[in-house]
Amino acid sequence: MSHYVRLWRINLSSLSSSAAKWFLALSYDDLPVDIVEETHRAILNTIAVATAASVLEYGSPVCATAKDLGGIGSAHLFGSGEKTSASAAAFANATMSAALAYDDSHTETLIHVYGTIVSTVLALAQQHAIDGKEVLTVVAGASELTCRIGMIAPTAFHRNGLHPTGIIGAFGAAYAAARLLRLSYTQTVHAIGIVGNLASGINQCWVDGTWSQLLDNGWAAQAGITAATIARHGYTGPSEVLEGKLGLFRSHIQQPGYPFDFDCMIHDLGTHWEMREIEIKPYPCGHVSQPFVDCALSLYRRGLKHEDIASVTCLVSDWMVPVVCEPLERKRRPTTAWHGRVSLPYTIAETLWFGRLDAESYRSEYLASRELLELADRVSYEIDTSVRGGRTYKGWVRVTTHDGRLLEEIKSEEDSCKHMPREVFLDKIRCCLRTGGIEDRHEALVAAVERLNDASSIVEVMAACDPTSSLKGGK
Repeated sequence: MSHYVRLWRINLSSLSSSAAKWFLALSYDDLPVDIVEETHRAILNTIAVATAASVLEYGSPVCATAKDLGGIGSAHLFGSGEKTSASAAAFANATMSAALAYDDSHTETLIHVYGTIVSTVLALAQQHAIDGKEVLTVVAGASELTCRIGMIAPTAFHRNGLHPTGIIGAFGAAYAAARLLRLSYTQTVHAIGIVGNLASGINQCWVDGTWSQLLDNGWAAQAGITAATIARHGYTGPSEVLEGKLGLFRSHIQQPGYPFDFDCMIHDLGTHWEMREIEIKPYPCGHVSQPFVDCALSLYRRGLKHEDIASVTCLVSDWMVPVVCEPLERKRRPTTAWHGRVSLPYTIAETLWFGRLDAESYRSEYLASRELLELADRVSYEIDTSVRGGRTYKGWVRVTTHDGRLLEEIKSEEDSCKHMPREVFLDKIRCCLRTGGIEDRHEALVAAVERLNDASSIVEVMAACDPTSSLKGGK
């Protein structure tokens, strides 16, 4: 038998190494109270949104694939109660968490953080009997690192046709998996280096409404678990996977002189929580469309009727145009529900038509409605040169009526949805569970998640969202 001497050394001052040192030492007691509360919301939202998606057209092929690949295992598929391997369940649940565009976004990077991280953690926690405090700690810490990595080059991936949720999310999932699989510090750094070769995501499906981008969340979760697992068995990866000359950022973003902010990944880590800038979406559509939906709903509540509308103009930032506005004719005629969710013209038309936008929106009959599509034809956009970049998003909608009235709604950049009132958030959770056929489990699920701080495992949480299990008290 041949024996090889391993000559590589990890760079102890690399970004992945420094982050690993912080993350592996993080304890539940280090989490601020508001971060614990936000982590509860992250878990609830991920389970509820994925459950809603499980009964829609996206759910069946994803769950079938998970069972084909994972066989029978210990980890639940949200919405069905069936079980498969941890990696396959994480893949399916994270994919379904993205399917309704009802998840969350980090405001500066537009990365959808929680679906990937929560799905990874819950799948592995079932397999390895992890207690509630550790689950909360790992979800919070891995979510924080996902945000921090994305801030090295915020929105630059989008501008290059890439989807950072899949790319950056894989790193957060790898950190989470490494800790739950009890990797050493050195093994964790190798896992992060390995996942750089697995991370992926492109945005072409925004053009034609196909579903492939939804897989990015799921693939990121599966990639993170795979990277941590193979690192545990001795495989290696580069410690300078992020900042290296051939690393993630310089290979994916090749503009000469791009000002990568590598320091932000570890600056004030554990003191300043970037996770506070993650917004859980109140509406099932693209993040940048959220304030425009607010405007449309305000106009509807003011008495605007869809039959009175002559034209609608949305004033948008220039960088939003290729995301939700163009090609305009395709955006006005979405071919699938997913296509509609990333279309500002159609989303505003449906909101003005029904006066709501929730888990039951974007039905096939709506997408085929001649009258609704004619209203979408009357929705256009102009460039708003006054909007600032960064963490906040402005909504501005102007409506001209057939009788000549000009109506306008503006949601300022300070009108943020990240502090959704508790009752509004819980209504969203109930609506998603209703769509998924388990509304009767709403109270039990909320209570189980909020008791995680003192739980010895996540058995109660998974039972509460499993339609095949009995609820305590017969509820």
